Amino acid sequence: MEYSHKMASINAAFAFRFYKHIAADVADRNVFFSPVGLSTAFAMLALGAESETKSHIYKGLGFNLSEFEESEIQKGFQHLLHNRPYIKPNETIWTEAEVKIGNALFIEESLKVLPKFSEDIKKRYDAEVLYCNFDNSTAALKQMNDYVHNKTDGEIARVVEGLEPKTTLVFLNFITFTAEWKLAFDTASIREEDFFVNESKTVKVNLMHQESYYKFLHDEVLSCWVVEIPFRGDGIAETYKGDSIVALFILPDEGKLKHLEGALTEEAITKWTSSFLHLYIPKFSISASYDVKDVFQGMGMTDAFNDRADLSGITGEHNLKAPKVIHHAVLHLRESGTETSVVTTVWSKKTFPPVSPPPTLKFNRTFLMVIVELETNNFVFMAKVVDPTEG
Repeated sequence: MEYSHKMASINAAFAFRFYKHIAADVADRNVFFSPVGLSTAFAMLALGAESETKSHIYKGLGFNLSEFEESEIQKGFQHLLHNRPYIKPNETIWTEAEVKIGNALFIEESLKVLPKFSEDIKKRYDAEVLYCNFDNSTAALKQMNDYVHNKTDGEIARVVEGLEPKTTLVFLNFITFTAEWKLAFDTASIREEDFFVNESKTVKVNLMHQESYYKFLHDEVLSCWVVEIPFRGDGIAETYKGDSIVALFILPDEGKLKHLEGALTEEAITKWTSSFLHLYIPKFSISASYDVKDVFQGMGMTDAFNDRADLSGITGEHNLKAPKVIHHAVLHLRESGTETSVVTTVWSKKTFPPVSPPPTLKFNRTFLMVIVELETNNFVFMAKVVDPTEG
């Protein structure tokens, strides 16, 4: 199966399922993760799984092995990592925007990884195998955290906080994204305003303001506003027409957050109009780290994390303890952009002339954000911002 919109749709469905599980556990906290990072990490883990464990991993990702050949799925993920203009492992892609993704397997030094597995994950996912003395947990933690710190140029200082007894295998997946908007927000227009975290808590944030044409809509069914804001990426301008990667900012109507979270789908946020808009969004950075074991068990990936796990494709041993899988993502959004950029409205269903006065949309309460690559509709990041000051 070549990488296709069908595979992107499966990945999008996975993204929403994962989001709903995380959001249910931390209703009053920020949520941030990379569907691309998570799905590729588990596709990599599937290479070392056998029997029911393998099928459970793919099922958790949304793939039924009775419908898809494993080789086709793996080719699709390989294409995703190596043939998209915005993402390549451990490389800077744009001058104005950087995406760095990495996968690493830390394994007990008394074990021996099979050459085929090591070669496969290196070839397909640019992943490294590193041996670790988990009996010395302090040294093991330092080794893993130093590795990620170095690979992300200091963006991620600490990703693993602790280890369970008898740990033999840890998968680390990390991704960072630093971007600039296609059209700069005027620094002179930034002002400190209230952001309403909940009914009893308000924090001060710097709101960025922009007056321009945006593709946006109010969805009456989902009870939310959606605004599309393109990122700057001159390095891919010759590859695609229009904007290649964008952020969708989704603002639920008052009191409608739970309704929105329960009903949000890929299809629901693809209907656009275009009009002139006063837009206010907070300037913020966001990061999050998850040990995804409990979440994936809730999504049906049970065999990969219990005593029945068959990961014999990694070492050849059938008693390999189920792995600890940690996902860490970091995003920085700045007000800067290209002062000479022209905002182009393309592929909108309706185009309206500027209205007087222009509508105003202010993201000063809990909102969602999805970063999407438009060529495939692939979801790179998803976030819920409850408190922009949390970082």
